[in-house]
Amino acid sequence: MSQISRKQERSVSFPSIARILEILADETDDLAAIAERLDALIPELVAHLPEHGTSDLRDLQRVDALWQHLRDISRVLQTLSSMTVADVPVDLAPLIAQVRLDYFRHRLLDDPVKPALGLGDGQPILF
Repeated sequence: MSQISRKQERSVSFPSIARILEILADETDDLAAIAERLDALIPELVAHLPEHGTSDLRDLQRVDALWQHLRDISRVLQTLSSMTVADVPVDLAPLIAQVRLDYFRHRLLDDPVKPALGLGDGQPILF
C-alpha cells in the first residue's frame, strides 16, 4: 500500500456527501462482519477456558452487541446516503487528517484498489 502524502490530503475534494456516507456504511459493514466472526468464535474459546477464566464472559458477550450495533450503523448510513439529494462537494482533507489507518484513507478517497481491511496474508500481526 502506498502512503497518502500530506500534499494529497490538502488538495482532495470529493463529489458528494452521499458517496462519503456510502463508503462509511461499507466500512462499518466490514467491521460488523469481523465482529460477527469473532462472536462466532467465542463459544469455542470459552469451551477451552479454565473455570476461573470465565469471570469476564460479560465482556465477550458484548461482541455480539458490537457486531449488531455496527451493522445497524451501516444500515443507517446507507439509508442516509440514499436520502441525501444535493451533491455538495466535500473537502476530504479534514476527514483524512483524522484517519490513522492507511487502508481507510484509501477507502475514503474511493481508491479503486480498495486495500483489504488490514487482513494481510492471514498470519497474525502483533501491534
